[in-house]
Amino acid sequence: RESTVIRWPGKIPAGASNDELVTSMDLLPTFAKLAGAEIPTDRLIDGKDIWPVLAGEANTPHKTFFYHRGNTLPAVRSGKWKLPVDKGKPKQLYDLENDIGEKKNVIKTHPDVVQRLTGHLNKFAEDIAKNSRPAAFVENPKPLAK
Repeated sequence: RESTVIRWPGKIPAGASNDELVTSMDLLPTFAKLAGAEIPTDRLIDGKDIWPVLAGEANTPHKTFFYHRGNTLPAVRSGKWKLPVDKGKPKQLYDLENDIGEKKNVIKTHPDVVQRLTGHLNKFAEDIAKNSRPAAFVENPKPLAK
């Protein structure tokens, strides 16, 4: 949760507040769309076009959001629910709509939510393991431009 100020007179409503979940990885697809540029299709782009969210016309495009810390997945969020995990095991569940400060652990009263979010987390971890690639190293690198 970091405050961000975005200004575009005539395009983004002045003085509006928006609590929708967006992330910096959404900037590439959003700016590309606004500039009329093509999004690369030869690789997976993690971000989403958030222009409708910024314009106040839509909710977040992120149905499920995964938190990363180094090489770990410490939490998953879906809608108002956030499930922090420790070594893949759920320890807390927070209702961010009613507890933005994450003070009240409701894990015992919502086992269905815990099961659903744990399933999302496990599936995502499997996908990351299956599709991981080394960072910052390219065999036989070639410049993009001459």
